[in-house]
Amino acid sequence: MRTFLFIGFSVLWTVVEIGFIFFQIRSVKDVDVNCIFEQTYKSHKIDVKTRIKRHKLAASIISCCSLGAFILFYFNQEPLLHLPYAIGHRGDISQVENSLEGILAADANGADFAEIDIQMTKDKILVLCHDTNLKRFTGKDINLQDCTLEELKELTIQDHYGHQAKIPTLEEAIQTAKNAPNQIGLLIEFKPLEGDREETIRQTIELIERYDFADKAMFMSMDVQSVEMLAKERDDWWIGYCAFGNFGRIQIRLNDPFIPDFIAIEESAINTQLLEDARNNVLPVYVWTVDDIDAIQDYLNMGISGIIGDASDQVAYGVHQFKAQVNTDDEHYKTTCFGFPQLTKDEYDYVQCER
Repeated sequence: MRTFLFIGFSVLWTVVEIGFIFFQIRSVKDVDVNCIFEQTYKSHKIDVKTRIKRHKLAASIISCCSLGAFILFYFNQEPLLHLPYAIGHRGDISQVENSLEGILAADANGADFAEIDIQMTKDKILVLCHDTNLKRFTGKDINLQDCTLEELKELTIQDHYGHQAKIPTLEEAIQTAKNAPNQIGLLIEFKPLEGDREETIRQTIELIERYDFADKAMFMSMDVQSVEMLAKERDDWWIGYCAFGNFGRIQIRLNDPFIPDFIAIEESAINTQLLEDARNNVLPVYVWTVDDIDAIQDYLNMGISGIIGDASDQVAYGVHQFKAQVNTDDEHYKTTCFGFPQLTKDEYDYVQCER
């Protein structure tokens, strides 16, 4: 479609240019234009049709090579970095979001990761919660930052389906994921409040290393400073941007202070130009929030590397169906290892192995 549009636009623009020149010439009045040429060589008419007929083989070879070069240049895509991930959005919709029960439900459904949001309490403890205010879960106008962990533990949160749970700490979430039957990973999104950024990063590093969980954890945030701060401290961890709305054009430079390992984009912002840019920069794209099986398959076929959805069973089913059909030996992926791919320091390349 892009090729046809390009050809159509080129033809249209040529017609417009010719028309502009034609009308400009016609608008000139009372001007005597004299063109004088001195003949320096004998004119010779070239019969193109006769030449082509006489050199059919050469003309065929040139045409085929030109067409082949165009196809290779325009349609040949860079391989994706890794096999797609199935990620449960805030755990799983069958349980309260950001709860231990939600993490276990995503694990039982076969998801690779459970996405969770973390914030800091009044007494500087990291807990799982998406909103800064707890009214949506408790019916009370309470700011999370004004509560201690002990006060939060006294509250029971409830979603609109009637599921109930307690607000867990990040440490409890890591322990739950690590001890889950399928040992699900965690996609941890930082939501730092004013003045909490440095302490959030420090505590996250301490907890991840205490439980030896770096190979099962991904990190992202809409707060650029948070991910850049974490990457500066632990550049070998899997860290990316979470973007809301239009991401714009993507161009990664080797001398950039922080090269993201992935980007997470909302569904409405996905377009072919972004995916092409990301692919050319060897940058995986994760999309949220998707639950429809047909949509999941469409996104995976487009080159999406991670599906984040509320219904983790649907997401896991769609991703596993796709994995069963794709050939991992045809250079479609740069790496098929179970661990996160590693970016080498000397050149923009990835090694196919676990950490």
